[in-house]
Amino acid sequence: MTGEIHNYPMFEVKGLDVDERYKDIQKQGLLRIQLPFGEPCWLATRYADARTVWDYKLFSRALGLTHDAPGMFPSKLIKDPALLLNMDPPEHTRIRTLAAMPFAPRRIQEFEGWVQGIVNELLDRMVAAGQPADFVCVYSLNLPLRVLVRILGIPQSDAAEFRKYVDISSAIGIDEQERSRAVERSLEFIGRLVAERRSHAGDDLLSELVHACDEGDRLTEQELVAMALSLWHGGFKTTVWQLGTTLYTLMTHPGHWQELLEKPELLPAALNELWRWIPSFKYGVPFVRWAKEDVKFSDGTVVRAGEPVLPEFAVANRDESVFPHGWELDFHRDKPQPHLSFTAGPHVCLGQHLARLQIRLTVETLLRRLPTLALAVPANEITWEKTSFMRGVESLPLRW
Repeated sequence: MTGEIHNYPMFEVKGLDVDERYKDIQKQGLLRIQLPFGEPCWLATRYADARTVWDYKLFSRALGLTHDAPGMFPSKLIKDPALLLNMDPPEHTRIRTLAAMPFAPRRIQEFEGWVQGIVNELLDRMVAAGQPADFVCVYSLNLPLRVLVRILGIPQSDAAEFRKYVDISSAIGIDEQERSRAVERSLEFIGRLVAERRSHAGDDLLSELVHACDEGDRLTEQELVAMALSLWHGGFKTTVWQLGTTLYTLMTHPGHWQELLEKPELLPAALNELWRWIPSFKYGVPFVRWAKEDVKFSDGTVVRAGEPVLPEFAVANRDESVFPHGWELDFHRDKPQPHLSFTAGPHVCLGQHLARLQIRLTVETLLRRLPTLALAVPANEITWEKTSFMRGVESLPLRW
């Protein structure tokens, strides 16, 4: 805590490992870091500090629009004031409310039947293809895609093209001209869909948003397009990678898999623990937040108004002052505190209940249909996705 600025990422990311040197950093408190792009910022690794960063009364995203935002790569999306992620209440509340209804827990329960149908269809296809089967290629790349295009009303024939643009626009190490072209094409794609909904409205979320823009005057055109893009960014690859890392974790912890086979009533607690323990992001969370006033953190450090902080959720989720033996995977935690994998506060993940549904149905069905499921290759031969800011297995060969 000498005031030195540390280059970030500080440690190499390997698979789902969280470098144990973070334990010492967590004990020290806040740390000054420099990401590859943007101004220096603070790194928060304690659970209480990460929650503080997501307190909208103390911290802001909108303030960052006037700053040189810290990031792993430069992106024009970080500077888009119409994106929900870049808004603060009350503007954030107004727009989020419009999209929240289709993602409310009660509404998501209504989706269970048809999502289960897709789960069954994809697993039938995986079994029919024979062993070993690549879970990522056959299953996890397809389930969230099928679910999301139905909710948003994107034609299945266009989904692969749109997915390509979104993948490029959010990847690490991509040429910036290529990234900018992908962003523009994503926006053009959504613009075409919006025009189609104005001519032929459907029962999908995009039609509801178009109605809110045209009839209710509750959305601007820019906000409408940005909302559709945000929902796709937040709902597709995040679930793809979490499906893969959840299965990888269960396959590399066979005792935990066996426990679920013997005691299926443990599944709700187990899935919650898997969300906590699995690090979703490679580097903190994708976006920092700026202090609206001077804020004192748990170690006594005062972050001055206008300074940015990056919450390192993978480490905060293992804070042993909150989660005893937090670096261990434990399906028997007694009334655990809420994990931070979906962030917190007003910006908590809009699609979390949809993601939870897909992963719950996947694990339930695999336990029932393929109880002898196992990795088809040694764990150290699993390949990991290199360009995404999310942690994800590139290929997951399975046998049963």
